[in-house]
Amino acid sequence: MHKYPAMAFQCRENWQIPTTPADSPFRQFNVSCLKCKSVKLRVIAEHDEHASELKIYLFCPSCRQREQLPVR
Repeated sequence: MHKYPAMAFQCRENWQIPTTPADSPFRQFNVSCLKCKSVKLRVIAEHDEHASELKIYLFCPSCRQREQLPVR
């Protein structure tokens, strides 16, 4: 079985490893929305001064999905 399923349907000469699109802000990582598979994600950081807490979110403008990232 191939590591990438699409490789089974392509000629070896035409095969290219999947890459992140040029307009993605996460070129070094394979990051996409789990709901709509869009790669145009935004990072949102919020700081609560009263609780001294920092929250970081990945936001998908296409489907409005918002996921909080753990911060230590």
